[in-house]
Amino acid sequence: MKKTALWILLGMMGFLLPILPAFAEETQMTVDEKTVFQTLESFGASGCWWSQYMGLWDEPWGNGGKTAREQLATLLYDRNFGIGLTGYRFNLGAGSADSGNGEYADIHRRAQSFETAPGEYDWSRDEGAVWFLNEVTRLGAREVVLFCNSPLERLTRNGTAQMIKGEGNSNIDPENYAAWAVYCCDVAEHFLEMGIPVKLISPINEPQWDWYSGNQEGCHYEPTRIAGVYKAFLEELNRRPALAGVELSGPESGEWGGKTIQYVSAILNTPALREHFSAIDCHSYWSDTRSKVSFMNWMKTHGSDKKIRMSEWCEMVSGTDTGMDSAIVLARTLAEDLTVLNAVSWSCWVGVSPGGYHDGLIHAAKDGRDQISIVPLKRLWAFGNYSRYIRPGFTRVNVEGGEAYSAVAFTGEEYGKRKLVVVLINESTEEQAVRLNGRFMDYESIVAYETSAGRDLAKTTERVSNTAFTLTPRSVTTIVFTGE
Repeated sequence: MKKTALWILLGMMGFLLPILPAFAEETQMTVDEKTVFQTLESFGASGCWWSQYMGLWDEPWGNGGKTAREQLATLLYDRNFGIGLTGYRFNLGAGSADSGNGEYADIHRRAQSFETAPGEYDWSRDEGAVWFLNEVTRLGAREVVLFCNSPLERLTRNGTAQMIKGEGNSNIDPENYAAWAVYCCDVAEHFLEMGIPVKLISPINEPQWDWYSGNQEGCHYEPTRIAGVYKAFLEELNRRPALAGVELSGPESGEWGGKTIQYVSAILNTPALREHFSAIDCHSYWSDTRSKVSFMNWMKTHGSDKKIRMSEWCEMVSGTDTGMDSAIVLARTLAEDLTVLNAVSWSCWVGVSPGGYHDGLIHAAKDGRDQISIVPLKRLWAFGNYSRYIRPGFTRVNVEGGEAYSAVAFTGEEYGKRKLVVVLINESTEEQAVRLNGRFMDYESIVAYETSAGRDLAKTTERVSNTAFTLTPRSVTTIVFTGE
């Protein structure tokens, strides 16, 4: 029997529950698989500020035979029991945790370096963070970014990994750029020898901020200074055949508006850097749709050959939210960055946090009795609506009529099967009826997965046809079509 006839017959026989009420007003969306956009490279998170100590939690967790640290890694990077992230950002610390220099409100925002003297290393340092790096690689991370918040303390002007008011507009002199590049490339080579898939080195983080607050390692750069940093790193990369597959990442601006165009211009207007950089990496903090559209309009003229990576974001809101409110903010931001920026990768700021802020995907902490708590948040599962099903190599296709649901769609092939993945967000407090239209005859199954107040990336529908769906209030739903 032809598949088209089978769809009609099964629909007539009423096998396709749940069926929408006849009186429901459906939103019609059309998936156009012939109109294609960017190809996805990764979804990820960083291990900054938490993996260095949570990566030491080798106490048993639950009844599954895992340790606490293994459970955290599983939730983030295992595709069956977690959300299947494939990107990981490893913080190359400046050494503030080794020296004790500077002022930090939170000890966990200090970071170790591997250097004991110029060119000499203690690879046993940062043990917890390195354990986590190895574990996420084992679980499937295929893109590791080594990123710096500050140059090594010994290379800074003031001997700390923080800016001090009145000491100029940067904390490193140009004559020290080369030594800094040597250190980062030495670490990259060491990790590659360990089997870590290092793909990118990012020496600069949010250069526009002054970093006077004392809350973390950080270094300010004016737009005119960053090209010199990247050129020093590029020269060192080019000296090392072992790093032939490693690129630079930048400028890691903290937003898409403000001075971001000036920082990006510093890269694009330097011929060697323009040739080297395949993408522009920035963060989506403090950025509305208008600023993203404006940036992309500028890129069409000045950098249309460059991909866009969104390398860091969290909702900048204090307080603890384990529910759907912050999960929907995350999903909405992610969907917007995929569609407005055409981002080829998207990374959450931190994978895990102790709570008190809308940042981590998991809350984890030890109490005064050394009892560990691990709480997977709705943010984790909402992110998983994308990362578990939209895989590296999948290509975004057009969806018409889905703007109210921040609709995104990707196609690709996995395990010899053709996939179409559609993700919809229902921000309303009421059920919403939607129908997907398109050329779906070649697909043999349709499965929907939902994150909502009552579900954590749970399967809600499995059928062979009927593309009408009821979206639960305040939910994120992934619809996966599979065919030959």
